Amino acid sequence: MIGGLSAPKSDHRRTPGQKSLVLLSGGLDSATLAFLLGKQGHAIECLYFDYEQRGINAERDCAMTVASELGVSLNILEMPRPRDFLRSIVPSPNDDIELFADVVNLCTMAATFAVEVGADSVLLGINADDTRVHPTLQTVFFRNIQRLASLWIDKDLKLLTPFLHKDKLSVMRVGMKLGVPFGSTWSCNANVDKHCGRCSHCLDRRAAFSLLGLADPTQYEYEVCGREQ
Repeated sequence: MIGGLSAPKSDHRRTPGQKSLVLLSGGLDSATLAFLLGKQGHAIECLYFDYEQRGINAERDCAMTVASELGVSLNILEMPRPRDFLRSIVPSPNDDIELFADVVNLCTMAATFAVEVGADSVLLGINADDTRVHPTLQTVFFRNIQRLASLWIDKDLKLLTPFLHKDKLSVMRVGMKLGVPFGSTWSCNANVDKHCGRCSHCLDRRAAFSLLGLADPTQYEYEVCGREQ
């Protein structure tokens, strides 16, 4: 069942005229989520937040490639990153407050955009590894944002997190079956034209492909030991 339990199967049937808005960052998880819905024949649109993040060009290009592969619309919403605005009014916000500002603002902006495009649900690719790092990101957290958004816009809008109880490897296994173009996804946390190969996100990406026994299609700037390719 979708919405924070497990990946949707036949029980996630949509009635004619319903549409889902997928938050597509260009990463492995959101790409798999878009493919999961798209391949099942659901009507979807994708939304990418452009807030001048590091790696913005490569990340955005990956999101565009994934949307193109599925033949669906990718909406690019340019806006300041919520935590950057927060820093302008709070001198030294801690990491938890910054994350709260990002998640709540991006979810509510997505909910507003969903209404504009006629979508009845917003889907995020957050997985169990994310919740282990940030324990607050649980089903009840997103349910409360859903209630707030639905009350404010006077519309029964769903905020769904189908991978919330699946770790990265489980999500990638779903992606493997769906034929997700993993080589056209982005994980790096550095401001480079290709994956740096040595930041924490790149190391996690390398490890995931290795544990799954998959050839890693990613081009890295550096080997793990630090030698340039």
